[in-house]
Amino acid sequence: MSKHRNLGIALVWCVVCGPLLAGPVLPHVTAKVAVEDSNDYKDLPGTSEKSKVQRRQLHVTLDNRDKEGAKDVLVKWTIYAHKMDNKKLVVAKQGSVKAKLEPLKTLTVESDKVVIRGTPEHTETIRRRVRDRIQTSSKHHEASGEEYYGYAVEVFVGAVLVDEIYSQPSLKHG
Repeated sequence: MSKHRNLGIALVWCVVCGPLLAGPVLPHVTAKVAVEDSNDYKDLPGTSEKSKVQRRQLHVTLDNRDKEGAKDVLVKWTIYAHKMDNKKLVVAKQGSVKAKLEPLKTLTVESDKVVIRGTPEHTETIRRRVRDRIQTSSKHHEASGEEYYGYAVEVFVGAVLVDEIYSQPSLKHG
């Protein structure tokens, strides 16, 4: 009889306390990221290399699948670049956008527009005419500037991280 009594107590405890142990229900907010990008190249004189100007902007579409709105949504974004000379990862720009999500709706927020400029290491060939002869010389130029690497987006509802997206797995911190 004591086995049945203990089983009954355990069953009642699970029914009463189980939902309390399950934790809070997270908002059903997800995100998708689209990158608006353009690249412009400029020939470097005396070489086959090109300098690069890259423009990037993130468009983050938030999708609220809850029947309740979310008033305190925060989208944190970071756009990363590599230094052209040492390949060190740097933050090109970061920021955040606050949003209010209506129930069962989507909303798109945008990052700032970011411009990243870089020139690869190259050797310039210089040709000069001296007394009816062509002389050539070369000049070495170190790499300078940066090159786009990727992005990270984190979506919070209140203090709760509900979604995170990284264009490169190595960008996920911690």
